Amino acid sequence: MSFEAEVIPLFITGVCAVSVLELVSGCVLLKQAKRARRNLIAHTVSMLIAQVFLVRSLFANWLGIRYDIASISNSVNIGLLGLFWAVSVLLLLSVVSILTEDGGQES
Repeated sequence: MSFEAEVIPLFITGVCAVSVLELVSGCVLLKQAKRARRNLIAHTVSMLIAQVFLVRSLFANWLGIRYDIASISNSVNIGLLGLFWAVSVLLLLSVVSILTEDGGQES
């Protein structure tokens, strides 16, 4: 797929920056809710893994990744992206559930 040369590093840098911001701000905001904080960290890691599969599909040529059969590799990458994204969403929903069931405070 064709992109301007600046798009690829900006995308990767942006994903990393947003993930670090999410992780740091979430840990600060959830310092009293340990279980919710653990799930938020797992959510962020899962989302980053999903983004890796997206980057591998979109930017394989630019990254120098050569597949024997690109269509199969891209299909697997998109499938794994979907699985890790689903796990990420479920973990984020669990954070919301934890915070609403006990008011954000653990005993």
